[in-house]
Parts: sequence; structure tokens; C-alpha cells
Amino acid sequence: MELGALRPGALVVAPGQPDLFLGTRRLSLNIACPWPTSMVLRFDGPAAGPQAFRFDRQGRFTVGLSNARLDGKPVSLASAQRPAEASASHLMAPGQSLVVLARDLPAKGRFFSAQVEIDTHLPVSATRVRDETSVEGRGRFELLPGE
Repeated sequence: MELGALRPGALVVAPGQPDLFLGTRRLSLNIACPWPTSMVLRFDGPAAGPQAFRFDRQGRFTVGLSNARLDGKPVSLASAQRPAEASASHLMAPGQSLVVLARDLPAKGRFFSAQVEIDTHLPVSATRVRDETSVEGRGRFELLPGE
């Protein structure tokens, strides 16, 4: 996901705040499988703590899923480690996976979709550069083999 150019005059830094919030970006995640599949998802990327992924050397970004649907029907999401704690939206955590649930049970289907929200934070100190500088975060969604 491209954030575009960050220009010093456009960056709003609140006094006393160590981080600069670069905003929320939204996109759609769509998965199509040839046959009904257990939907267990993971976002794979370098960790920046227990709930975030690394953005450049010092920043972080979070990845959240909401409005999940399986074969056109609303479903809930839960950490594979705590499936009893299902909800309509869920933050993805490094090293952990999410299971798609229908009626509180792991669900199988062919078509999964969800809204992805990415919040990006960069330390104010990282914005003090002399020349144009690229900053980036990397990661990818994975559909894990189910039972």
C-alpha cells in the first residue's frame, strides 16, 4: 500500500507526542478458493511489538479486519489461540492467526471478503531528514491450511 509523499508542511505533529499518526488506509481483501476451505488467516510481516508490524526502522502499523463475509454471509473473527473471543472486527497480531467463524464454529467456504484497515505511526524523530527518504513496511496475507 502506497502512502504517498510526506511533506514537512503537511505533517501535523501534536506538541509532546512522540509519534506521528499517518492516517488510516482502507482496502478490500478478497479470497477465492476452488472448493470449500477452512478460512484461517495470518498477516505475515516483521513484528513491532505484540500488536503491530514494523514500519521502516522505528515506526509501526496495525492491520485490522472488519465486515467479514464468507460466501456472502456475515461471519465473525477470532484469534486461533482464543476462538471463544469472536467479534465482528479483529486486529491481526504478529505470529498469530485468525479463524473465520459462523455460529461460533470454524467455517468453510469458497469466497471470503473483509475490509482491511491499516493505521501507520512514525516517530517524530524519523521525519527529520535532509533529503527525500523512503520509508516502508512490508507484509502479506496468508490463507493457512485448515483441517
